[in-house]
Amino acid sequence: MDGFAASVCMGMTVQRRRIWPIVCIMSGFHVGMLLTGYLVGAALPDRLAAAYPWAAALLLAGVGVGMLREAWQPEDEPCARPGNTVKNIAALSLATSIDAMTVGVTFAVMDVPALRAGGLVALVMGTLSTFGAGFGSRVGQNRRRAARTAGGVILCLLGLKLLLTALHII
Repeated sequence: MDGFAASVCMGMTVQRRRIWPIVCIMSGFHVGMLLTGYLVGAALPDRLAAAYPWAAALLLAGVGVGMLREAWQPEDEPCARPGNTVKNIAALSLATSIDAMTVGVTFAVMDVPALRAGGLVALVMGTLSTFGAGFGSRVGQNRRRAARTAGGVILCLLGLKLLLTALHII
């Protein structure tokens, strides 16, 4: 669901016909991280489980703050960094797919077939990110500043939730 929320946020800044890079990169990272975790297997599960919330929280908060900063620039000023560059989509995809690596480690320990799990993740994430980015695109085109602000706030809140989970507060 964090990937869905991130897709909505990224979709808010693009036209509907431009959502495919979001969908492909988001799905690719989720599958790639799942398979990476599977390959790592049981070698470092405690370290991975302890590190992923911190890394994801920092990445989400960083991208969210960047979106907030971009949202409040005057409209006549060109943005210093466009919101949906491949680099930014990849950073957000990485942040929202780190938990997939932990799931991959768990699947390796449980002997779940890796390719079947990867195919299912590709299908689910592809569907969720397509709907999310499409919805965000429809909402965001008419309300660009509000959409970017909402997207930045949502990403910061996702980062905060991951941080609070890592600290065992929630």
